Amino acid sequence: MSNESGAGVLAVFKAAPHATEEDFAKVIDAELARAKELVGQGVIAHGYHRADCVGAALVLDAGTVEAAREIIATFPAVAAGLIDTEAVIPLVPLQLPQD
Repeated sequence: MSNESGAGVLAVFKAAPHATEEDFAKVIDAELARAKELVGQGVIAHGYHRADCVGAALVLDAGTVEAAREIIATFPAVAAGLIDTEAVIPLVPLQLPQD
């Protein structure tokens, strides 16, 4: 699915059921380094911790869902199978009413 406007892609993640704190401890430094790199490149526009479970949501500046999936695959925790990607959703701006 294309996101021609380039407005962004929402990626929603949660910890895989089998993932342990020890598993995450092994990849956390590399995970944070990759996130910092993507923030620096302007690829990660916003990031959030999930309040309902161990997980996160990222708004990526990716032209397509496919491009976003390629970016997501570069995270060490994703590559190690510690993170489940729940959704990858193309976004377009919402015109909110003004006074």
